[in-house]
Amino acid sequence: KEAIAIILDVGPSMNQAPPGVATDLETSIEGINMILQRKMFSESKDEIALILFGTADTDNPLDDGECYQNIVIKRALGVADFDLLQMVQSELQPSGVPGDFLDAIIVAIDHLENALQGKKGFKSRRVILFSDLGGPFGDQELDKVITVMQNTNTELNVIGPNLDDDDAEEDDTTRGDGAKGGQAAVKPNGVRKEKTAQQRAGEALLTHILDQVSGECYSFSEALPVLSYFQSRQIKPIAWKCRLEIGNLEIPINGYVKVKDFKLKQSWKRVYAQDTEVAPGTLRTYHMNNEEETEVEKEDMVEGYRYGNTIVPMSVDDKENMKYKAEKCLKVLGFTKVENIKRHYYLGDGVLSITAEKGDEAAAVALSALIRALFETNTVAIARRVYAGNSAPRLGCLVPHIKAKYECLFWVELPFAEDIRTFTFGSLPLTEESTINKKYKPTAQQLNCVDDLITSMDLSKVQENEDGEKEEALKPKLTFNPYFQRVYQCLQHRALNPDEPLPELSPVIANYLEPPADIVANSLPVLDRVKKLFKLEVVEKTKDEQTGEAMFREDEAANDPAVKKRKLDDKLVGGIQNLTKLDVKEVGSVTPVDDFKSLISRKDKDMFDEACQQMQKRIQQLVMDSFGQQFYSKAMDCLKVLRLESIKKSEPVIHNQFIQKLKDILIPKGKRDFWDQVIREKQSLITKLECEDSDVTKEEAERFISGEVKMEDRSKPEQEETTDDLLDQL
Repeated sequence: KEAIAIILDVGPSMNQAPPGVATDLETSIEGINMILQRKMFSESKDEIALILFGTADTDNPLDDGECYQNIVIKRALGVADFDLLQMVQSELQPSGVPGDFLDAIIVAIDHLENALQGKKGFKSRRVILFSDLGGPFGDQELDKVITVMQNTNTELNVIGPNLDDDDAEEDDTTRGDGAKGGQAAVKPNGVRKEKTAQQRAGEALLTHILDQVSGECYSFSEALPVLSYFQSRQIKPIAWKCRLEIGNLEIPINGYVKVKDFKLKQSWKRVYAQDTEVAPGTLRTYHMNNEEETEVEKEDMVEGYRYGNTIVPMSVDDKENMKYKAEKCLKVLGFTKVENIKRHYYLGDGVLSITAEKGDEAAAVALSALIRALFETNTVAIARRVYAGNSAPRLGCLVPHIKAKYECLFWVELPFAEDIRTFTFGSLPLTEESTINKKYKPTAQQLNCVDDLITSMDLSKVQENEDGEKEEALKPKLTFNPYFQRVYQCLQHRALNPDEPLPELSPVIANYLEPPADIVANSLPVLDRVKKLFKLEVVEKTKDEQTGEAMFREDEAANDPAVKKRKLDDKLVGGIQNLTKLDVKEVGSVTPVDDFKSLISRKDKDMFDEACQQMQKRIQQLVMDSFGQQFYSKAMDCLKVLRLESIKKSEPVIHNQFIQKLKDILIPKGKRDFWDQVIREKQSLITKLECEDSDVTKEEAERFISGEVKMEDRSKPEQEETTDDLLDQL
């Protein structure tokens, strides 16, 4: 944790600005707001104190009536909260009394020393001074201040003046920017403000202090853009301790998360809208799906998994025993060249940095030898990693990483066979000798144009740093997620303004992922060339026009002999479609209707009876395996086509027998809902009115549907009369 003392100058020099321009005090308050918001939204445990100087009254423990006057400890050291944020926004007012910034620094150091007595976990101290250094000051205790800050390891940050400006002696000449004499300070809004002699003296004193202690000085124009970002919660890295196994060699290592997908902490809580102080509770009960809705205790239930048409119960003990048992490890399985690990093989939600165990010199030497050997041979290690005893084993690679100050192995997870999705795409002609898709080969002019486009949009050297050198833009460690920033912005606004609507999207957030202005300007001419070289046209479907030539062709085709016409028809109708139909040997579960029609339409063999039997089995399977009404529609389509084809083929007996059997199966098995659907769709027995070969009357069919009588089996062939029967009749 860190202890921070924020010192704010509220004297008269901080409240001077041209009309319509923000004063230094207003800009400082905005900067303090940003610091507090960053601490609050990152859920930081750092503690902050607020000290004002240049106030009309005095309230600090060092006040003796003569020294340390006009200094107030506005808020004692504590964790940042909304009360402090509201205080900064509403209670800080300018005064007409100047203050001594050096005395304020002494009061801040003394307050941190006293407030931290008995507190543990604070590893650093920081003093942040917001001032334009326009008030008088005394340097009698300058050496004492520097000594105390060095002994307590207190860092000093100054926000306000620009100490990098070269001091210029006053003269009577007017510079080109309109400022006379001394160096002019540039405010965040671009307005230049001339520095006074008092300010230059204060800057010289601060420069001397910063040379002796650790710290930095930032102008308002430098600090505010950086502070405008909301920071996420900082998590202390915890080492994953294990042993790197290579055969019978074991190296103690520590693993630290290098990159991991950040999840926004959803600390939402349900509250009663009319009284947010009351937290509603949750009461959950379980009931059976019956008419009485019988309540069931949670202890009387177990989880069940669907296996086919059966629910398999699994108790807590069963679930525990079915887990894969493994021991915590990081075991090298072998080595391979870097080019064998394709970039699209990288899996997982993060990267682990593997280093030797802290304090183990032998482990550091062994791991360093492995890292350098992998680097020099351009290879990686394939390893098996088990995070803990109850974790599933993972496959990954260990990639060497060497920098000037450190070296390590990066663990990147790799996929198993089940994780890989294989797709086949058309190939482009990658070489001069390749003849594949040669018509898509780009010209040399097109290739050069795209090269120029990439060069013009190169992000590696876009922005200028403080030394005037070009540096990379959109670095991941400096690019914040605009979604999270928007959430933080809305939460902060609603907390401070509960009755106002949410604000518009901040321009700072809107510009997070916008291309730099230089990139846009440089790429415009090249993009115009790209448009000319790669002409993209909208392809519209043209309507078939009836031309005279087409009409004459149709007439000629009509006058051709029948043999010729038949050949033309064969070309249009035959082909792959008919070949695939001949390959169908049974009614499948994917396209049962098409399979059934293909079987009964075969010319080489009568497959109607066999196809009907297969279709009946498929209908029964679809209904019984259906989870709820999942496959009912497909089963109903099968039943309809079976009934229709039975009528066409004059085979109603096959369908009627199946319907009687299906009813006897469905109702006892709890599939009454499908039978009701059969009745609604009028897919019951085939009557004489529909097919002459049927011996079922309309009345019998209606009684069968209502369930009053069961149709007698009329499918049995009547027994042939023998000679003895004829004699008996005579």
